[in-house]
Amino acid sequence: MRVSMVLSSLILATAGWAQTSTLQYGVVYECPAVQARMKVFSCAGPNAGDWCDVETTSAGRGAMRGKSTRQQVMALLGLCHAQTDTESKNPARGGVPSGGAQTGAGGFKVGDELQILTAGGWMNAKVLQVRGGSYFVHASNGGDVWKSYPGEVRRLGKLTMEDHLAGQYDIHDRVQVLYQGKWLEGELTMYNYGANQFDVHVQGGTVTTTLQNIRPSTTPPPAPRAATQAPKAGLTPCTGKYDGRWEPSNGMGGMRIVFRGRKAMVTEGLSAEMERECWMDGPRIVLYEGGATTPSDKIEVNLDGTLQTELAELKKKGN
Repeated sequence: MRVSMVLSSLILATAGWAQTSTLQYGVVYECPAVQARMKVFSCAGPNAGDWCDVETTSAGRGAMRGKSTRQQVMALLGLCHAQTDTESKNPARGGVPSGGAQTGAGGFKVGDELQILTAGGWMNAKVLQVRGGSYFVHASNGGDVWKSYPGEVRRLGKLTMEDHLAGQYDIHDRVQVLYQGKWLEGELTMYNYGANQFDVHVQGGTVTTTLQNIRPSTTPPPAPRAATQAPKAGLTPCTGKYDGRWEPSNGMGGMRIVFRGRKAMVTEGLSAEMERECWMDGPRIVLYEGGATTPSDKIEVNLDGTLQTELAELKKKGN
């Protein structure tokens, strides 16, 4: 399940609750849609990128304490409400356990398999000791080392809401990115946590930004459709007319589109290659994610035979 789908369901599920917009330190907030609770102890400041000390408690995982940006805290806060007297006397309400196994930040415990960040990238490891937000692990290369969550520790498999609040994302997650004062919908295509650098593909190109300018998407994903079904009336599948490798005509590196009939493989900067459906809207080329109904790129065909994107003019450089 994509992150955007999770958040959309939370918004619908909590529509009947009085939403909270003012953050109070030390107050327990109930988030029944995710069977979780949240408490914020402090924040470094009032700005969106300032870090806050947050504790979350969810069903079967006990309390987890870590760091989240104020922006991330406020995003979840709008889906929660301050704990009532009745709820405080009923720890099991909403499926949140009063006890549970002892865990560290992120919900990991001794014996769990996870991933750690090393000089060579992410590596599998097993937890040997837990100390708050730090984990002593045995790495798959044979080494034993202390690593901290969330910067150096990730879970195997799909990330959770707690992980996103802590600032962790997966490639291809649907997110929103702050660009020129506006939040744009996009897809995360590359990340470098060590350098705090993230690439988000939005309509028209890629935005390179920092973690503080990213948040999970709250827009419901488009309804799926068959790959052979046109995203909208009037579109026709691309033929082999533009087949080949297209790159910026000015020699600028880092961008490439390889057309193959109805498919196009798009590469931008250091981002992973992205497969797109190729359709014609009259003389214009439009690219769509598989099953999507909103285009990811619109490409004009110039009179000299080159292709014009919002970022650069493309010229055919190979077959």
